[in-house]
Amino acid sequence: MAGISDGRENAVRLCDVAAVRERPQRVVTQGRALVVWATQDGRVCVFDDRCPHGNARLSTGYVQYDRLVCPLHMWTFGLRGDVDAPGGRIEAANPMPRPYDAWVDGDDIWASVRPAMEKSAR
Repeated sequence: MAGISDGRENAVRLCDVAAVRERPQRVVTQGRALVVWATQDGRVCVFDDRCPHGNARLSTGYVQYDRLVCPLHMWTFGLRGDVDAPGGRIEAANPMPRPYDAWVDGDDIWASVRPAMEKSAR
């Protein structure tokens, strides 16, 4: 995918803003599976598409009260990667989500996404 020349490193277009207003979106780019979602006021967030608790796809979840909800055990994730685990032990889950730098440009959502490390051949 082509990057944009606004000084952001590893810029990749992920999807249309309209799509994430409907529901979280799964986007595979740079060797990574990502979830792209938005709050009610239009702030966008991008994480790896994997719940650290049950390994579920976060893109199959939904947004409630400006938090992304994992459909497997109802863990919730905030814009900055903060986690709430009702009845669960957060310390038992790894790795925790890390938000990617994401922004809106026109009708498109972009993020700084470094290519995933390639596995070395044995």
